[in-house]
Amino acid sequence: MNLTKRELLLMGLVAILLAVNVGLILKIESQSGTVITQGNLDSIFVEEDEYEEAEIVVHVTGQVDKRGVVYMKEGARIVDAIDAAGGALETADLDRINLAKVLQDGEKVHVPGRGEIMANYTDLGYNGEENALVNINTANAAELETLQGIGQVLAKRIIDFRAKEGRFGKPEDLMKVSGIGIKVFEGLKDSIRVR
Repeated sequence: MNLTKRELLLMGLVAILLAVNVGLILKIESQSGTVITQGNLDSIFVEEDEYEEAEIVVHVTGQVDKRGVVYMKEGARIVDAIDAAGGALETADLDRINLAKVLQDGEKVHVPGRGEIMANYTDLGYNGEENALVNINTANAAELETLQGIGQVLAKRIIDFRAKEGRFGKPEDLMKVSGIGIKVFEGLKDSIRVR
């Protein structure tokens, strides 16, 4: 096996780096009396004040004491966001949202009031009750995108169609929009209404 000078140099460099790492670990162990493990390796090389848990930002609206933006630790749930917003008001209908849903950075949480009619925002943790149908004549792009099979492109087409052709007379008229066939319509027909 003939190695080039470059390969020999690289092997030597790797051997030196390994020796330095082993020496560093042995020195740390002997000075602190702590055995180095995978779990405590980060705390040895990173100052405690440099290490911060990831933080997410959530917008809380509706029936809470202090509506607005709250800062939470990653892994927080909707119930934590409501608590951070001062807690739910007596008029809140907490049974309509999934309090255990894990939040994502930049998410919006709306705490509905009793009797409040709202769209089926499954991404916000809502249970999606039957009386919460999306009115395809008035829904904005975000509301339309909550419907099964409707993304950003189809939502824009629906809004453009309404602007050009006027209101939908019946839910089936949605199939007049380019890209919405019977298959897409069947997937969302129970979530829409016209008014």
